[in-house]
Amino acid sequence: MMAIPDIELWFAVQRFVFHEAQLLDERRLREWLELFTPEAEYWVPYTWEQRSPRDHVSLYWETVPLLRMRIERLEHEATASQLPHSRVNHHLTNLTVEGDPTVALTAQAYLLYVEYRRDEQRTFSGRCTWQLQPHEGSFRIAHKRVDLLNADQDSGHLRFSIPF
Repeated sequence: MMAIPDIELWFAVQRFVFHEAQLLDERRLREWLELFTPEAEYWVPYTWEQRSPRDHVSLYWETVPLLRMRIERLEHEATASQLPHSRVNHHLTNLTVEGDPTVALTAQAYLLYVEYRRDEQRTFSGRCTWQLQPHEGSFRIAHKRVDLLNADQDSGHLRFSIPF
């Protein structure tokens, strides 16, 4: 639990994760990718409380080079999964922050993700966990994990294009 003197740190982390959400909402995916460290991983487990991406299939388990390839595909004019483009909103709440801001922090927040495309609106809920490193007065993402409440449902996840 964060002490009262750490409120400025909490606001700095909140500002950072809200900025990340805004970049995703506005399809500024190349700028979003710049928030990651070069060796970062982005992980969306396939099952609730999955312990590792190495011993089970995942919805996403991508390094920065793989994320860059995903973004290039999403930006290509012939990408059928994005004709028309998805409109998304990322809503974050209940942010917690732990760790040493000079070395590394762990932040967690609840996510409500809403996507609208082709007269269909889909809503997903989950928990985001970021491993953050200090970087030039702000942070960079060393690892991001998104645990969807319904990650293990039978269908519907294969159509995700915009990251959580």
